[in-house]
Amino acid sequence: MDLSLLKKTLDELELPSFRYRQIVKNYYSGRYLNFDQMTDLSLDLRQKLSQTFSLLSISEETVVGDESTQKALLKLSDGQKIESVFMDYEDWLTVCVSSQVGCPLACSFCATGKMGFKRNLIAGEIVDQILYWNQKIYPKYIGRVVFMGMGEPFLNWENVLEAINIINSKDGLNIGARKISISTAGVVNKIIEFANLDIQINLAVSLHSVDQKTRESFMPIAKKYSLLELKNACNYYVGKTNRQLFFEYALMSENTSQNDAKLLVNFIKSNRLFFLNLIPLNLVDGGMTPATKKQQEFFIDYLNKFGVEYSLRRSFGQKLNAACGQLATV
Repeated sequence: MDLSLLKKTLDELELPSFRYRQIVKNYYSGRYLNFDQMTDLSLDLRQKLSQTFSLLSISEETVVGDESTQKALLKLSDGQKIESVFMDYEDWLTVCVSSQVGCPLACSFCATGKMGFKRNLIAGEIVDQILYWNQKIYPKYIGRVVFMGMGEPFLNWENVLEAINIINSKDGLNIGARKISISTAGVVNKIIEFANLDIQINLAVSLHSVDQKTRESFMPIAKKYSLLELKNACNYYVGKTNRQLFFEYALMSENTSQNDAKLLVNFIKSNRLFFLNLIPLNLVDGGMTPATKKQQEFFIDYLNKFGVEYSLRRSFGQKLNAACGQLATV
């Protein structure tokens, strides 16, 4: 919903300012599917609003899944489509949002990258993914947001930051900064810019290899930003914020050798605030090869031997093609 146009419309109707705040509160509550349900507004006003606005800029095409994980295919106003994922961790409810239609980075293990890049999402389209899920689960509500869906958030940073301000605002979705996470493939200049904002939002970096040539073969962005540049930016981030930085490492046949493990140990242990998230690789057509159980065990044993702090992430939605790296609309 275009809030600036809403304000202008209400001003033209010469309505008191509290009406705007009331409608915005209703909008962000996730309680209402349309204006007709807002019975705290007059019938005449509800009818006028319905003629001019829709509550969401996205519409549901399909939704699949179960109580723990659901994936929605969402249609935008121009006909483009994105995917968004709801995850119930029992202790909290999380939504994985997309920031772009497709992605320009073409990582070899990611289905979104194989789509190519269509366009950036505007802030409202990002926020509306959360509101969409809030409407479906009301009176429950989303408590955590991860920018790990389609797209590279730092390549749409202006719109993503605007969305984050709404998500975090007490007058918006009122989700705490520490419950919001951004994942980047390693856009070095934006990592530094993000550090300088000095906010409490979590940052994760897709690493996947600590060998320059190997990383380049997985992630073309590594040709633009070397591992040394990336590491320097990450050191700057933790030095500036004194916050833990998460590195994501998908376990593949191509990155779980003893030499890969040795390089990774040295990288993670070089800074006390570096933390490793291991992720079993999710299958993607034409993508990389998941590490075998034996390869995973060997790799993890090596990390344990040298005292690396890590978590082995649970993967939600693999059967739905809703897990990390699997989102795509074509």
